[in-house]
Amino acid sequence: MRSDLRVLMSMVVLDCRPAARPAGSSQGPAAFSERASRFDGSGVCDTVATLWRATGRAQVRLADTTMEVISDSVAQRGCAVQATAPQGLDSAQWASLYWANSAWVKENVRGWVTRMEYDADGPDGNSRTFERQSLRCQVDFSQDGGDDSDSTYVPSPAVGETTFCWLNAS
Repeated sequence: MRSDLRVLMSMVVLDCRPAARPAGSSQGPAAFSERASRFDGSGVCDTVATLWRATGRAQVRLADTTMEVISDSVAQRGCAVQATAPQGLDSAQWASLYWANSAWVKENVRGWVTRMEYDADGPDGNSRTFERQSLRCQVDFSQDGGDDSDSTYVPSPAVGETTFCWLNAS
């Protein structure tokens, strides 16, 4: 099973490329524009969505949108993937989602650089910004971090992640 997952991940990461989405598809609400002004980084969003769907436990939305990002003072236009797994993910499923950097490889073979000056971390989630050439992606992760003041509190297993990618002008 693990080798099948590794093959799938390799194929997805190596084969991600821009491709037009069908009009009215379930990959985003009708309010979002079609890919007429598609930017070069949308293949990353397609890859992230595919990896989340491969877990078999996530609800995934993929769309073009404009968002405010930590690393810039103006809203950016790009693509976004919103994934939620209400029942959580096991460790193998979770490990399959590391698309930008690999925890098992010392050097960054995928070419993404972590922009640590934009990192944020807390008990209920974190935010990371990655960059490769002129493309940036902000990944916001959320979870129920629990309640340290209540030893009887059982945190929800639900996890969520929003990945937003855009062309960085600077």
